[in-house]
Amino acid sequence: MRQSCENGFSNPEQPLPIERIIEYYQEAGMDYKHWSKRFNMHYGYYRWGINPFNRERMLEQMNLEGVNRLRLNSTDPAFLIDLGCGVGATARCIAKNYSNSIIKGVTIVPWQIEKALELNAKEKLHKQIEILHANYTALPFEDCMADGVWAIDSICYAEGANKENVIGEMARVLKKGGRFVVADCFIKQPEKQFNALIRKCYTTCCKNWAFREMATLEYFVATLKEHGFIDIMVEDISWQIAPSVAHAPFAVFTFILKKLLAGERLKQESINNLKASLLSVVLGLNRSKISYCLISGTRG
Repeated sequence: MRQSCENGFSNPEQPLPIERIIEYYQEAGMDYKHWSKRFNMHYGYYRWGINPFNRERMLEQMNLEGVNRLRLNSTDPAFLIDLGCGVGATARCIAKNYSNSIIKGVTIVPWQIEKALELNAKEKLHKQIEILHANYTALPFEDCMADGVWAIDSICYAEGANKENVIGEMARVLKKGGRFVVADCFIKQPEKQFNALIRKCYTTCCKNWAFREMATLEYFVATLKEHGFIDIMVEDISWQIAPSVAHAPFAVFTFILKKLLAGERLKQESINNLKASLLSVVLGLNRSKISYCLISGTRG
């Protein structure tokens, strides 16, 4: 299915969504090193005591907040799956804190696999973390084998407003009593109810970050329940990520300046990424329409 005209993919000559995602990360993937030296490809989590100017520390804290909600015992073995693992930054953070865990990361982007393998080996975590070329809507794992799964800033790439194709896979691979954690941006009302400015910002972000639509919070939670998840907790952490979002304009400016001083031309995907990063600040101010949420629950 081609992308809809509402989300800026009306041209029939444009590639299919999965190809668009691969193209985006193949071209702009290395840009994320400017955002995070450890390649954390998500927003950070601020809590009291963290320096809000230390972006990397907040990014790592987001990883820790996620794993804390998996309720793992650090002394017990655990089989964990990272859904849309990027280049494995979250997996590496969790592996260091839970040395008895075995982590499988899945991504559809070949470049991310190559980079993740390099970084995992560099930190001597290659025996604990395996990165697989797979789609998180068709996981190469047997039923009921995972103790925990997570998706940080990656659930948006699943299809539909309720993201049922990935929720169904989470339910299939998790053991009874296994836990999931999702951190992402959610819309609180249908896109058609946005005013013209917010709708334009929203659709431009979706297009430039190469996904069709963000999950609608109400539909997403309802689908979790339909697939047997219980003890679902929805935490609106918009204020906790705000300090890291505030880094975006400065990060964009310094990235462009760095490229100009080096005499390098900005790739189109890099330009798209920078535009979306700036527009995300505008979207973040509209709390009645969009929130960043940390959602966790248990497989019943």
